[in-house]
Amino acid sequence: MSYDLEYATRLFLAWLNERYGRSFAPTDLEGPTWTAEDEEAAEAPGGRIGIVAQRLSEAREAWEARCRELEARLDESRPGSYLLWVPPGGRLPAEEPEESEWIRRVVLEASRLASGRKGEARLPVKMVLAKVRDEGGYANVLGGLSRHWTVVTEKVNGTFYLDSKGLMRLTRDEDERAELFEHIGVLSQGVEKGEAVEFDHEDAWSLQRLPRGPAARDIAEGWAITGCPEGFDPFDGAVTRRLLRQKLVAARDALPQLPGGLRALVLIGAYDYMENETAGPALRGFDPALAASLDIVALVSDTDVKPIVLSRSIPWLR
Repeated sequence: MSYDLEYATRLFLAWLNERYGRSFAPTDLEGPTWTAEDEEAAEAPGGRIGIVAQRLSEAREAWEARCRELEARLDESRPGSYLLWVPPGGRLPAEEPEESEWIRRVVLEASRLASGRKGEARLPVKMVLAKVRDEGGYANVLGGLSRHWTVVTEKVNGTFYLDSKGLMRLTRDEDERAELFEHIGVLSQGVEKGEAVEFDHEDAWSLQRLPRGPAARDIAEGWAITGCPEGFDPFDGAVTRRLLRQKLVAARDALPQLPGGLRALVLIGAYDYMENETAGPALRGFDPALAASLDIVALVSDTDVKPIVLSRSIPWLR
């Protein structure tokens, strides 16, 4: 089994501790429901949490099996507690030599991370820029840069087609983004109508090393690969609503009432950036009674934690 559900739960607890000055640590990570206690106020109201962790996605068995194989190789290459996030459309490596090169690149970034730090594993991709007409000032962008088509358009003279389908996640580094757009602009100046130029870039998959502190108590070393399974579309609203409803009902039925305690559902999202998550907006369209029995619903995605339900009845929020 992967550590991803456990690691997401620990990240949620670490977020609670940092945000609200608590000291929650896991006390039981066995079975379908888990528990955590505030080491400094376990007997106080809200000092215990019952937790269910679920993935807000659907994966084929072959993809799950491939993740476990790669996790084992990463464990051998770089021991530690790491979580690698696969972006939407991200493809796990095929057989050799691609697999070894993929492992090398992921481990290279992991070697730079201290406990609690985040980074981006860089994976090679190719993009194609083609000039359609001399007239106009427009770039038709497909793939990972499609959200940035206006920026690309500003950099070119004429009408262009940019194929960035190999890019699944653009880095968060603003300087590096600016350099890429400037590079596209320079390339466009040397492309004649009817011609195309291919150029290299890098995909940026989020990677994090689990933080220390109470939330990491008794943590085992091991890699986990999570995020978006192959073939799954996290931006399909109907699928998100169906899965979210299933997870809410399952958590409500599975979590016992803890005297003086809280009940939490931790969801692993499949988004490229947390700001693009759709679970929160989807939840606002549900009957409020569906989540009423849960004190916290937290989304963990792309190295970030975001509460989408946070009950006002939580004692230490008053």
